[in-house]
Amino acid sequence: MALIRLLRICSWFLFPLLLIACDSSSIPTTYSSESNDPISLRSGLVFSDEAFSERDDQTGAFRTHCLESHESKDDPLLYPNIPRATHSHVFFGNPDVDAFTTSDSLRTSISTTCDGLILNRSAYWVPALYDAFGERITYVEPLFYYKTGYHVPARSIQVPPPNLKMIAGQAMTDALQSTQVVKFRCASWVSNQIWFDPGDPLDHIAYIPDCPVDDLLEIRIVFPQCWDGENLESSGFQSHMAYPIEATPPQAGTGSCPASHPVAIPEISYNFNIYVTEDTGPSSSWSLSSDMNDALPGGYSAHADWMNGWDEEVMRAVVENCLNPAFECSVGLLADGTRLVSVIDE
Repeated sequence: MALIRLLRICSWFLFPLLLIACDSSSIPTTYSSESNDPISLRSGLVFSDEAFSERDDQTGAFRTHCLESHESKDDPLLYPNIPRATHSHVFFGNPDVDAFTTSDSLRTSISTTCDGLILNRSAYWVPALYDAFGERITYVEPLFYYKTGYHVPARSIQVPPPNLKMIAGQAMTDALQSTQVVKFRCASWVSNQIWFDPGDPLDHIAYIPDCPVDDLLEIRIVFPQCWDGENLESSGFQSHMAYPIEATPPQAGTGSCPASHPVAIPEISYNFNIYVTEDTGPSSSWSLSSDMNDALPGGYSAHADWMNGWDEEVMRAVVENCLNPAFECSVGLLADGTRLVSVIDE
């Protein structure tokens, strides 16, 4: 009878706890990849036995969902304390972000539209996207990537510092940007080249292409991943960060961070897939709220802003469990027997 009672108690636990001996005093636990010491399952996490695996290209990847939270003309980085000072932005994550948001207010907020609930209070925003008829296009279920990237060695990635802020891309540009930063493509495009080969014309272009109806427009904005190791922000929120010295295709991880910005952090990118339909009109007629030069194609001014609001312990799990060992972690998976609570109904 004692054995039966013990088995009943153990049935409350999920994988990987069934792999260890249970006793009647046990409580639900998981294990950190750093020390293998049990820690309590925190709010915003659930147990998961989903598999993860090494990536063939020796890079690591983690992804998370953040849904649209609101739209406004605020920009707490470039126009702090000045409401409605800029073009329209669509925000993801923290729904309380406005012109008065600071790192302190971000970290004490109690809401988010991201996986993991308040374990990710980060703020993400991009310019609004409009179709051929001037209607705003909703960014549906975007993915926010935290990857090693293809350039720096996976083992060199470190946890980004708390309160780091940065901007990718140039809203005020009068020229097409580098596809190192801004990437557009139609999902139907096919290429036999290594995707990060800059000579591949079918990889990505720096403006919104003409994708056929029923195709997907893919948009990707990539942040610099090399930090100067000192400053959490800078004038324009860019000079304290740098893009890495590129690897030589097809071998990933053969590049490095420049000596001026020696600290490699995860390569953060915002990824949007948008259906082209009869109702949206041709994608080549779409534009961003920051596109002010009609002589240039739509999307030329693509940019993105980020304020770090991650729980440090969770971000450390992302880096040490997924990125450093070059694992493929599916959406929200922390590779330690847990995953972030999903904001998307499954």
